[in-house]
Amino acid sequence: MQALGSDGRRRLVALALLTIAGAAAEFGTLVALLRLLRSWLTGAHDDVAAGSALLFAVVVLAAGVIRFGLLVATQRLAFETAHRLTVAVQRRVLARGWLAHAQARASAPLAALDQVDLLVYSVLLPLLQGASALVLGGAILAALIRIDVVTALAAALLLGGLFFLALWLCRGRTRRAGAAVNAGYEARIAAVQENVGAMRELILAGSRGVAAERFRKVDRGFSDARASISIINATPRILVETLGLIALIGLAWWVTDRSDGLAPALPTLAALALGAQRLLPLAQSLAQAVSGITANGAAIDRVTDLLNEADLTEHAPAPPLPFQQQIRLDSVGFHYPGRNEAALSDIDLTIARGERIALVGRNGSGKSSLADVIMGLIKPSWGRLFIDSHVLEASEDVRAWQRNVAHVPQAPFLADTTMAANIAFMDGHPDHARVVEAARLAGLHAMIDALPRGYETRVGSGGLMLSGGQRQRLALARALYAPAPLLVLDEATSALDPESEEHVLAALDALQERGVTILLIAHRASMLEHCDRIIRLQAGRIVEP
Repeated sequence: MQALGSDGRRRLVALALLTIAGAAAEFGTLVALLRLLRSWLTGAHDDVAAGSALLFAVVVLAAGVIRFGLLVATQRLAFETAHRLTVAVQRRVLARGWLAHAQARASAPLAALDQVDLLVYSVLLPLLQGASALVLGGAILAALIRIDVVTALAAALLLGGLFFLALWLCRGRTRRAGAAVNAGYEARIAAVQENVGAMRELILAGSRGVAAERFRKVDRGFSDARASISIINATPRILVETLGLIALIGLAWWVTDRSDGLAPALPTLAALALGAQRLLPLAQSLAQAVSGITANGAAIDRVTDLLNEADLTEHAPAPPLPFQQQIRLDSVGFHYPGRNEAALSDIDLTIARGERIALVGRNGSGKSSLADVIMGLIKPSWGRLFIDSHVLEASEDVRAWQRNVAHVPQAPFLADTTMAANIAFMDGHPDHARVVEAARLAGLHAMIDALPRGYETRVGSGGLMLSGGQRQRLALARALYAPAPLLVLDEATSALDPESEEHVLAALDALQERGVTILLIAHRASMLEHCDRIIRLQAGRIVEP
């Protein structure tokens, strides 16, 4: 019910009221039909017959209008709920900490959104339609019972029994096909992401055909599973339409024989035919709802698990945590879940405000983990992190500290938008003068200014229209756009040519003169020689240079 929201709950109430009105209309349709047929067969006065015909027309028209209203209300409620679920899932993905995000598969959040769509089409819509069908079918059955209780109950048992027999026979295949569809969503997205991300390597290795064949196999299993579910969902309807028609003909013969001829039985037969014609699609809606829940149990569990995670908490932007003197790590250690060895052990380190520090060491020595601890992205497993004299423990303190941090990664994320929008990333009201100044400091202004559209030039998906060095300088310009007292560069100069590196070094010198603390993860001698200190790590520990 929380996923519906107040507006969704109002829509649900409206749907319930329309369903009740629809049930009354269906009941009235059969009663009016019976009255009309009896007036014709008994030779009633023209005024009576005309009144019966008019009543029947009015009731049928009302029933049609209500059915259309039910269609609109059901669709609106389903897709409003889908919107709320999609937003709720995305909020919970964004609420995860950096460590949880880093350990998750990149395709999982996208697959979760696809699974919400799957639940809407395969579970929620059939469920809403099935609930309405249950009420409407009950009204039709009540009308048939009023006309002929024995015939109505016999028809209901025949049709209902056939539907539930088909569902029971298909339940195992439904579960297996649903599990395959659920797994297929994530596998397809992962395959596409890998193919796009590795396009250069695939072209050079001549492996695009291999990648296409791998995707074909993944998609083949997914498509076969979806086809199986569609076939299973249609099976009850075909079974009932085939065997049910034979059973209804036999029932009609029995009613005619019991009534001593066709004429006396005609009103009952007509009502039975109309009732069966309306009951069949309603019963199919119920069957689809049951099949949808059975087939998509894994997707339901996946989305439910995500919704049970912590929601993104809205906070007013906290003022930056005061940072005037130093960053100090006191016996800090960190252990990644599922690993035997600690990534960091007994780190004692003090970084003075305005210092330029380099972290060096082999791959896996703990450089990035130490930077993540300093930035507040991961919490130490033991030990304490001080900003000046303040221990960084509470989540609100971490958020306040991160207002002081700018980060330039080795492989920066660039949105498929303009140069200016990438520099002023997520700024709702970008300052063009600051954008230009940041680009100038990063050594990008001349290159951007020479482009036909200048700062409005798009960078392409992931910055594919730029060189590796240009991408890194654009990421640096983004960090410089909103000056922060701590700048962390994680191998952010590895793709720079000597001229670009000179621009970056000049920018770092200017920042340090303003009191910015700079933490570098680097190996190039030209970057290290400008640092105040070099901290060497080995197996998660600080060692002597």
